[in-house]
Amino acid sequence: MDKLKENQAAYYPGCALLTIDRAYNNSSKLVSKKMGIELVEIPDYNCCGIGEMKSKGAASMYLPLRNMMIAKNRLGSKNLVMACSVCYHEFSRSINRVKENQNELTAVNEIFKEAGEFKEEYIPDGEARHILEFLYNEKGVEEVKKNVVKPLKGLKVAPYYGCLYSRPSMYTFTDKKPKMDNSERPRFMHEFLEALGAETVFYGNEVQCCGGRNVVQDEETSFTLCSQTISKAKKAGADVIALICPKCAGALDVNQPKIVEKFGKDSELPIVYLTQLMALAFGFSKKEAEFSDMISEPLKVLNEKGF
Repeated sequence: MDKLKENQAAYYPGCALLTIDRAYNNSSKLVSKKMGIELVEIPDYNCCGIGEMKSKGAASMYLPLRNMMIAKNRLGSKNLVMACSVCYHEFSRSINRVKENQNELTAVNEIFKEAGEFKEEYIPDGEARHILEFLYNEKGVEEVKKNVVKPLKGLKVAPYYGCLYSRPSMYTFTDKKPKMDNSERPRFMHEFLEALGAETVFYGNEVQCCGGRNVVQDEETSFTLCSQTISKAKKAGADVIALICPKCAGALDVNQPKIVEKFGKDSELPIVYLTQLMALAFGFSKKEAEFSDMISEPLKVLNEKGF
């Protein structure tokens, strides 16, 4: 593949975004391009390993770092953009672990050597970038405002960051680097939504874990956490919850029918991705933003609001 041009960024879709979460993948590409950056998928990428490797051992770090090597070798990019907060956590954890621990860097490079795919050793000189932080810092709120052709006036949105976008700060560097979001009270999504013309509501569960990573082993806890988040957002007057992680979508959107069955209608509220709302405000159709992919049926409220 050719090296990236100035207006392009190396992009890692991960496992979910080309299948069940294609709406997040496609809307992320639409709004990034509209804001002046084309997301270019790295070739021959592999899973970040979070599901199978459980963040344990050198092999768990090798999996995300192999993708960093592909971005650097094939596209000439030290950095890699991703939309999944779980992948972002796993990449950031791996980069910072080998950066701070020579023994772990040596162990990972032994795996690279055994695999024989790259001639050189891995050097931790790049960064994982979450797409929210990436667009906020590289293009900014003013670029969002400039692209709005259909303001989301009258739409009340509950921003939901989940737990891994801003924490733990030892990996995300929130609160530690001046351009990063706040770890406990993140604001980047709030500012983007308000730039779209939407009204953000405060409901107190913005960074609450959804329990999505453990839903198979402990469905009861995940459903309880999700019910609390949805019902609080609904009580605060939100029309929809906006999120930035496919794992959170699995918990809050895909499982919502089961959650409503268990906890009642107070736990019923449409779920959308931030990038879908950005695409709508940027003038793309609801079909292009793929709202119909969401199980919680946000099209009903969007139609009622006249969008």
